[in-house]
Amino acid sequence: MLKKGFIAVAGLLFLVLIVNYFNQAQEITDNIQQEAGQVEITGKIKDETQAQAALAVLQTNLTAANEKDLALYIQTLVPEAREATKSELEKTFAEYDLEHTLLSFEVMKQTDDLLQVKTQQKTINLGKNKYRNHITEAHHTFVKEDGQWLIKEVSMSNTQFI
Repeated sequence: MLKKGFIAVAGLLFLVLIVNYFNQAQEITDNIQQEAGQVEITGKIKDETQAQAALAVLQTNLTAANEKDLALYIQTLVPEAREATKSELEKTFAEYDLEHTLLSFEVMKQTDDLLQVKTQQKTINLGKNKYRNHITEAHHTFVKEDGQWLIKEVSMSNTQFI
């Protein structure tokens, strides 16, 4: 009886270890894909091609922020947001060296000319000025103007400092 109990406990422990191992392996794979810029589009997708186009705009936006390319960054925004954003970003780019990584891209609502997306984004301070590394949930509203997806609005929430 004791041997059967021991074997059952050992088997259960082995199963827990195996499940944990595969979960960690999946997490490592997900992290590698995220770091490589491979983000899967999830959510309420009605048109995959249009969602991919909006994702490309966001990736361009984050690349421009990483490279401090103000002109490219501004081109990803709706025209009415460009001037105000430009003056704010000039200060931010001068003061901080940040690396932004897109971790997820979930379509919340999609129509022919509007996309609402929830993302997870990681920001890491690469410079010497004080700035807290974090992962945040960003809600992006994209609108289609002249056949091009542009970022109209972004709001951040659920920031977790890392």
